Amino acid sequence: MYPVVSSQWFVATDNRRLTTRPEEITKKFIVLDILASDDRENEYDIEMQVRKYASHPERALYYLCKMYSGQLGSGQEYERLKPVVGIHFLDYEIFPENDDFRFRFDLRDVRYPKLRLTDNLSLHIFELPKPGRMDYSDRKEKRLLEWLHFFNHAHEEDDETMRTNYTNPMIHRAYDALKKLSADEETRRLAEMREKALKDEVSMLSAARREGEKKGEKKGRKEGKKEGREDTARNLLSMGILTAEQIAHATDMSVAEVECLRDSERADDSEG
Repeated sequence: MYPVVSSQWFVATDNRRLTTRPEEITKKFIVLDILASDDRENEYDIEMQVRKYASHPERALYYLCKMYSGQLGSGQEYERLKPVVGIHFLDYEIFPENDDFRFRFDLRDVRYPKLRLTDNLSLHIFELPKPGRMDYSDRKEKRLLEWLHFFNHAHEEDDETMRTNYTNPMIHRAYDALKKLSADEETRRLAEMREKALKDEVSMLSAARREGEKKGEKKGRKEGKKEGREDTARNLLSMGILTAEQIAHATDMSVAEVECLRDSERADDSEG
């Protein structure tokens, strides 16, 4: 991977790549991203995901393709297109059946894996929980594992443990930068707001699910289960905070079912 020489930090809502003002952090479920480019103008989408998405692969591909298509203006030649690379760190396991912790996906032929269509689109996924519970001491990626250990334990480290646990000087630079950010009052305030937003989301999902289950219990077992999911989805939709994808994940419904339910609710409101 080429060295990143310039970057932009921003807070984005999940369903659109727009800058969110600090006061809006608690209104939407947020994802922290870094959009970066290197000296060859290759572009990178670097994400840290702390909540599991049922449609993460589709979402990741959508935004990478959007970055790729956004490179060209009207009438510009395709030869101007530069590689787009996704680097996603997940605080959950998307492939629990596989013991590996890192995965790379790009455009290759199914029968001839060495044959690539293009190098212009790729996605790297790192599952952070696995290095914490599995032994990878025989792996060659020592520097990578050191970084993943830092991501998992940075909040626990102090100057002494940093000297003991890490040999990579870039990780020490990252730790120094993290200390400076932690000392900044505005950064601390935003971090606390984000933590509150995440806790509020968990409470909101639990409350909506319990209410839906209560209504479902009054129905037949099979019918009541479906009714309970729909009631939960309606409760979440009425709050106007979560995306259809998040509601689908919380209720075990499909995104299409949630969107259909939302359209139905809107139609009822307009008729009323």
